[in-house]
Amino acid sequence: MNIYYAKVALYAYANLEAIMDQIDELVLKKALSSMTNFKPCESQCKAILSLTDQKDILIDLKLTLDKILNKLTIDELDLLDYKYFKKKGKEYYGTFDTSSRGYFRRQIRVAKRFSDMLERAGYDDIRFEKEIFSIDFFNQLYKRVLEKESLSYKNKPLKLKCRADAKVISKIKNARQIISA
Repeated sequence: MNIYYAKVALYAYANLEAIMDQIDELVLKKALSSMTNFKPCESQCKAILSLTDQKDILIDLKLTLDKILNKLTIDELDLLDYKYFKKKGKEYYGTFDTSSRGYFRRQIRVAKRFSDMLERAGYDDIRFEKEIFSIDFFNQLYKRVLEKESLSYKNKPLKLKCRADAKVISKIKNARQIISA
């Protein structure tokens, strides 16, 4: 499964209920405005049914994500919460070392595990493209995830170069200290 699809689901998870509430409001507005709307009744009904189908997709996704998240360990949930959900305050993560290489490796591992679990639950690439991306919100979110990931890969050589420069600078400082001693 495309790991970016799983990341889209993780980023969207915290907002799924709000999106469902917005769909409910839209359905209500469309139903109430149908009296003054002069479009054919059939097209108005199709629009309302389309919104209802989108809500059904979101409900199924939310239930599936809840089941998957309940199977993860507390450490894995903390990693996901820190990066994707932001439900817990900064004081909870006060001792959370987010600058270590181990943190990034764990993030990659938990995202991969989540992606595998999501695929086993029936959300493969085809289902994502057919159902989830039929909702505009997810298309926009997917574009933002891809942009964010491409930026992190573009900056990776720069980060490595900066680390290499830092090592050279520290070696120069150590050599100066040895010479001055």
